[in-house]
Amino acid sequence: MSTSMENQGKPLTTHDMVVVHRMFRREFGEAAGRVRGVRHGSRAQVRLVADRLELLLDTLHDHHEGEDRLLWPKLARRLPAQGGLWQRMRGRHAELSAGLARARDLLGAWAADGGRTHREELAEAFDQVSKAAGEHFDDEEREALPLVAGVMSQAEWDEIGDAASAAVPKSRLFTVLGMILKDADPGEQIMIMGHLPLPPRMLWRAVGERAFRRLEQRLDAAVGHG
Repeated sequence: MSTSMENQGKPLTTHDMVVVHRMFRREFGEAAGRVRGVRHGSRAQVRLVADRLELLLDTLHDHHEGEDRLLWPKLARRLPAQGGLWQRMRGRHAELSAGLARARDLLGAWAADGGRTHREELAEAFDQVSKAAGEHFDDEEREALPLVAGVMSQAEWDEIGDAASAAVPKSRLFTVLGMILKDADPGEQIMIMGHLPLPPRMLWRAVGERAFRRLEQRLDAAVGHG
């Protein structure tokens, strides 16, 4: 998401990262239930769930890749006394990467077979990623994020979000944005939307928000919640 002029000159806040983490916690927490709950006999419903889970895996991968490139190296240079913490953060990313790769492989096999095989293996893989990611987010929010404001500029911080957003295919941008905004309070929504330039903000309000709500309804119906 491109840095907005609205952010310039304000004290650095890392709360946008907390909002993104909240999205990952919710989506990974629901993933196994979606796998287990998808109705049999409809490849379209399986594909719908698989598309959402594939996007989720891609988005977390891109989120961590941006931190590995743009966050931890800066913090390691500027706060060398905390070297063990930065090493641990990057190590957790490596561990999570292996879990994401396993979930991705199983997801492909599950979707290719119309959801008839690999169901429990895939659900368990997502449960494992959900637990590991949640623990990592807890550590990051408690130990790492409080140190950022003292050593990074707002522009440097925004670059991390910009990189993650640039990796999202344009056709999926509003889905990811909807996922992030879903549990955000009004102030958090303003903060997240403030990272977007005006045209995407207008498109989100005009068509993107309604399209995301319809997608959520279709997902709920696919897993028997509709």
